[in-house]
Order: sequence, then C-alpha cells, then structure tokens
Amino acid sequence: MFNFFKKKPAENTQTLSLSLSGLHCTSCAVNIDLTLEGLAGVVSANTNYAKSEGRITFNPEQTGEAAIKSAIEGLGYKVN
Repeated sequence: MFNFFKKKPAENTQTLSLSLSGLHCTSCAVNIDLTLEGLAGVVSANTNYAKSEGRITFNPEQTGEAAIKSAIEGLGYKVN
C-alpha cells in the first residue's frame, strides 16, 4: 500500500487472497496493510474494507501463508 519508494523484486512472488472479518473502518484496512508490509518477504498488501478482502503479494522463500494469517489475527482481525 505505502511502499512507493521501496524497490520490489518482481521474480518469485505469489499472491494470496483472503476473506477477512472484524474490520470496522478503513483505518483497519490501513493497519493490516502497514503491518503486513513490515513483514520480511511481503512485497505488497492491499486490504479492501468494503469487500473485507485482503490481497497480499509475497516471496514464498521469505514468508508464507501461515505467517501472514498469524500477523492479521495478531491485530485482532479474523481470517475466514
């Protein structure tokens, strides 16, 4: 979301789409995105509050689905 100035590797990435719950406002989506983009291996995170969906692009050699879900749930949101 806010990684405008970071150089991202385009190779060897996967995209994960997640259905989320517990989001109360757009700030919740921003909170998720900033947390995920702080994880090693996450290239980008885009959470849509209105659709309660998250789309995360990551390098599977550095992180995985379990770590991403754990980070979201650690913020108090639910991954459906």
